[in-house]
Amino acid sequence: MKKRSNLSLLVAYALSAVLATNANAQSAMTVDTTALKPAAVTGGFSEVTPDLAPRALAVIGAEEAGQTGAPSLADVLETVPGIDVRSRGPIGIQTDLSVRGGTFEQTALWVDGVRWSAPHTGHHLMDLPVDPEDLTRVEVFRGGASSALGTGAMTGAVALTAGPSSQDGTLLVAESGSNAWMRAKVTHDFGSDLKTATGSVARHRISASRTGTNGTLGSGTNTDASILRARYAGWLAGDWGSLRTSLGYAGKNFGAQNFYTSAFPYQYEETQTIQGQAVYNKAWDNLAIEAALHHRTHVDEFQLYREHEDYYVRTDDGFLVFGVDTAASWYSAPNNHISHTTGGRYVARYASSLGETFVSADVRREFIKSNVLGVDSLGDDDVESVYQRGDVRLNTDVAVGHRAEWGRFALSATAAWNLNSMFGSRFVPGAELALDMAGDGSSILFASANRSVRHPSYTDLYYRVGGAQGSRDLQSEWAEHLEAGVRLSLGNSGDYAVQFEQALYHRQGHDLIDWARPNGSDTTFAINLREVTFTGLETVVNVTPTQSRSGDLQVRYARLGFTTMEASETSAGFESNYVLDGLKTKIDASIGLSLTLGFLLDVRWSYQDRLGGYVSGETGQEVEYDPFSLVSYTLSRHFADDAFRAYLRVDNAMDFTYFDIGNVEQPGRWLRLGFAYQMK
Repeated sequence: MKKRSNLSLLVAYALSAVLATNANAQSAMTVDTTALKPAAVTGGFSEVTPDLAPRALAVIGAEEAGQTGAPSLADVLETVPGIDVRSRGPIGIQTDLSVRGGTFEQTALWVDGVRWSAPHTGHHLMDLPVDPEDLTRVEVFRGGASSALGTGAMTGAVALTAGPSSQDGTLLVAESGSNAWMRAKVTHDFGSDLKTATGSVARHRISASRTGTNGTLGSGTNTDASILRARYAGWLAGDWGSLRTSLGYAGKNFGAQNFYTSAFPYQYEETQTIQGQAVYNKAWDNLAIEAALHHRTHVDEFQLYREHEDYYVRTDDGFLVFGVDTAASWYSAPNNHISHTTGGRYVARYASSLGETFVSADVRREFIKSNVLGVDSLGDDDVESVYQRGDVRLNTDVAVGHRAEWGRFALSATAAWNLNSMFGSRFVPGAELALDMAGDGSSILFASANRSVRHPSYTDLYYRVGGAQGSRDLQSEWAEHLEAGVRLSLGNSGDYAVQFEQALYHRQGHDLIDWARPNGSDTTFAINLREVTFTGLETVVNVTPTQSRSGDLQVRYARLGFTTMEASETSAGFESNYVLDGLKTKIDASIGLSLTLGFLLDVRWSYQDRLGGYVSGETGQEVEYDPFSLVSYTLSRHFADDAFRAYLRVDNAMDFTYFDIGNVEQPGRWLRLGFAYQMK
């Protein structure tokens, strides 16, 4: 194992920042990120490139994230193999991320080296102050591993990098489109000139965006939305180490038609998220440390009956009335919640001739106060306050591990423990093995065995409104994973590099948490299901140019993915809202082309066939999810020496009617016309 000097670490940090953030700064413009050398992947404790990673993963660069005109991270991830993007509200209104047939609560989210968590409910985990133009890199880890990726990584994780740019400049974006679509974005980067600066360097980014629509299904459909995002990101480096900081805000107001139940269709929700964090890195000859502090506050108001002059209006005698319909007598006020997550993370890595050893600890306090969730004794002392209930718990993850290499073999083993003040302790070990068959990284065999755990959310435990009944008796869910695969890199010496990845996985879930409604019942219950086993296969082919290419009809990137999964149980006799309705089959294809006259074309296709079904709000009968295909494309061109870019994005180009979850209909064909201007 090579020893690392302080100078070499600073150079590595500066180089990675220059490469990654330079791509990020101009992702909306012209930079070709496909030829950049891959950076080390996030997660785990060992710094390996994606080609050598001992697990299945996908990496999306700044070009694919920013060039395609995606309005949200959900749209970036829609066609990534192995990931299930389930939208109640599209365009980032509300998104559930699932991996390998897991539930939305079983995917961990990392942002700039910090794992985010949403103890209230995972439905709000994706309330991010980040736009696609902010993204430098997106990594999708397929396969659970609480030892490496933290509590909540039951089936996988998504890691985002969204730091400042290495170049000064201002980016302006404006969009208009179907359904009175409006989006405006501004980003300003400033700080040290990395080409000439000496000593400590500092880079900063300030960004803000506003998005709105009068209805994703059209005006008057209770699907209108307004989203505001603002964020500061900073990066400092010097002999003292490296520090990455960020502070962000995301506010959303949206009509929630049929979101959580079709029994009360005219729902409405407002959320606000404030997230701040700081990540410090420092290295000596053979020791490196990383320390992080973070805080997240999330505010949520949910109206089961939307109070608005066009919907339910409160009469003088206190009733909510919409036409001839009157709200149920047991409903008195909206659900109001505030959750605070505060924590710290520490990792130390020691390199020696025997390999690399690490120790880590992640401690976070998860607190909620609410008018419906929690116990009476932890509410606000103010008797006039709407928050009269609450709860708090402390979650700690500790781990120690070692990675060693013997010739072409690399073995990682981790012993980890999760300690939760509400649910006790659990041992969550993991081991990963990789074999470099050719000795040059072009052909890798990998296998892993891991255990993962996820604790019930506060909604799982306490929610009891509108035909939904949580349970304080829920147990933590956990799973054991086995995975084996092969990754082959072909044609690296030619014009294009082709990577083929094949993975098989087996996940045995225990005490899985689901919201289930027995046939004939009007109530949905939070329950621990009996043991369920998931077995699946994934095949992914990636094509990237080995160097920047010019000319007509050039492939900038291409990806084809096929995933299929089977579950040992079905939802016969009840409606499973989450556990037993994962994607049975998913086929994804994406390609970016350079056309004649300087035009760029990005095309995406996804075929999705889902297990299970839902109870129709119209007939009251259970219906199976119909398979569907989604086709979208983006046509763009640069002008004025690449400072100006115009693009047209079309989603659901075939105008299919489809349902991602329950009775929530997704939008038909949607056109967006956008303009981006980069001022230097």
